[in-house]
Amino acid sequence: MKNWNILGATADVYFPDLGIKSVQARVDTGAASCALHASFIEIIDEEGEDPLLKVVLFDKDSEYYTGKVLEFNDFVIRNVRNSFGKKMARPMIKTTVSIHKQAFQVLVGFSDRSKLTYDMLIGRNLLEKGFIVDVTK
Repeated sequence: MKNWNILGATADVYFPDLGIKSVQARVDTGAASCALHASFIEIIDEEGEDPLLKVVLFDKDSEYYTGKVLEFNDFVIRNVRNSFGKKMARPMIKTTVSIHKQAFQVLVGFSDRSKLTYDMLIGRNLLEKGFIVDVTK
């Protein structure tokens, strides 16, 4: 049997590969995958070259904002449904996510979460690694 970790409605998440030491994330058992706020997302797909994903994480007024453009050659595009049920193509990378002093490799999508309270959403692809959600915590 797995040793289950208990999460509340929110949790602190670390992204060592992205240089993010801690971000408060919302736990969403209805979301299939994790999502991280990016204020800029661009896919450059020039003929004869591998596609390149460029993102800038967070908004300028965020304590996490650096303005640095992160580039990824290894990414996938997944169709996901947003909270309104609308299908959207979302770029995703496989990266290390650290939570409760444990590190996991999961797909994390980039999306504009500027109108939402939390810059990060924890989805089932991370929760299934051994977490139980107790919303009273």
